[in-house]
Amino acid sequence: MKKLLLPIFLVAIASNGIAQKDRSKKVETKYLSLPSYDISETDPSTLIVEYAMDNGTFGAEKLKDTKATCIPKGGKLKDAIEVTTYYYELPYAQPASHLVAHSADGKLIYSTKTSEKGSSTVKFGYQKCEYWVSDKLKKDWATMANNFKSTEHKKYEDLIYTKSTEIATANLFLSYVNQEFDVYSAKGKDYDYVDLDAAFDKAMQAYQGIASNGPNSSDFALLKEAIVTWEKELGTLDVEDKKARITKDIGKGLHENCARAYMYMYDFDNARKHGGTFLKLFGNFSNNRSTAFKSLMMNMEKQKLAKEKNATIMNDIDALNKMAQASASNTVNVKRLSSADFARLASDDASYRMEQRSEVSDARKQDEEAAIASGELNPYQKYVMDITGGKAIMMTMKPSPLTGIPTLKELPAEMCELEGLTQVLIMNNELETVSPAIGKLSELKKLDLTGNNIKTLPPEIGQLAMLETLRLGKNPIESFPEEIGNCTNLKTLVLKGSVISADIKDQLARLLPDCKIKY
Repeated sequence: MKKLLLPIFLVAIASNGIAQKDRSKKVETKYLSLPSYDISETDPSTLIVEYAMDNGTFGAEKLKDTKATCIPKGGKLKDAIEVTTYYYELPYAQPASHLVAHSADGKLIYSTKTSEKGSSTVKFGYQKCEYWVSDKLKKDWATMANNFKSTEHKKYEDLIYTKSTEIATANLFLSYVNQEFDVYSAKGKDYDYVDLDAAFDKAMQAYQGIASNGPNSSDFALLKEAIVTWEKELGTLDVEDKKARITKDIGKGLHENCARAYMYMYDFDNARKHGGTFLKLFGNFSNNRSTAFKSLMMNMEKQKLAKEKNATIMNDIDALNKMAQASASNTVNVKRLSSADFARLASDDASYRMEQRSEVSDARKQDEEAAIASGELNPYQKYVMDITGGKAIMMTMKPSPLTGIPTLKELPAEMCELEGLTQVLIMNNELETVSPAIGKLSELKKLDLTGNNIKTLPPEIGQLAMLETLRLGKNPIESFPEEIGNCTNLKTLVLKGSVISADIKDQLARLLPDCKIKY
């Protein structure tokens, strides 16, 4: 009996230690995907859609053998025996292919690469009983090789052409895309999650309704009600406390819920806000879930541009859905061209990709400027990168449009608002002053301002209790505040390339007795 008590006791302890966590359930639904052009101006049925594949190439054949089950001439199934047969194996360089769509007036509407260059192998005569003698294989190969290669290439091209037709149909019309994903709630014995469970049920009902009927105002209303609950709960998110009502893991699920729900309602600005926060909660960690969501975020950007191009038909979601249902049975007539047209289609595809990148870049810039203007986004957040042990801003190249590094006269106060910075490197810029807000960077360990125009530092530098390395080389330093002596963890101060007076050297020796100073 005593032997049973220990396991029971351990289980009881483990049970008491279980914190709140997320719970989820998969839902199968469909998303109404918008085409990348204005379908109110261009009738999809009038599009000229072309497809071409480059030539495939075959390498030298290699003689191989294998076992085959064969029936002797005049024999029956019971007489089958295993014999060695010969065959040729050839490497096949799979070619790329392109799909391009133009409007009737010649405007490039859509393009994509439907297959990439790849490599595979094909087999001639594999497990054919007549090739139990290699000379027979060689003789047939001499007369059938060209036809075999042509047939194998056509089989591959037919496969990709079918795929290309499906891609064209999905992207040139309003089209329903089947999706499967998790909807999240929460569980835990310490809190009541009845509101989250109700929001979960509403979302599941909405997605199931959309799966049956397409996007519609009544199911969107259910998603909006769920979002209200999710966003209210996210207001209590505590990423540090594993026993909080809304923990980090629960918060991930709720942010993902909101991002997907907003996307389904074509509110891409709010969808991306929640999506960005969702990914931030993963930090440096990445898994299948976060990787898949990054792909979803990329699709959100494309759909946002598509929504803007189709603004005139987006006001009435029910009417939009009826339009999609009417075109659901449509297929695109894809004109199959020869390899001679491949280069032209490849050139069109390159032009389209460049145009798409430009549109996405402009949209991102506009969104960023609007977020900065509203105070929602820190203008220096985009320069933050994750490093071992924290985060860093590294502007080590000279400012220019090519590097994307701005010209700075002052180390900005906004930069000092960024949480978790352990390194700030702004080198070869035009800094003249450092904002007093520098004192807010309580976790800063390294500050490198080499190659600027700094004459002094603010007294708030002394608030950097964790600072270990300070580099101020190639600056016209004239003085240091006495408060630098409060940087008791400072181990290295680099002033190479700066003209430092004897008085300043004496001052630094007095204030920083344990710091290695390099002149």
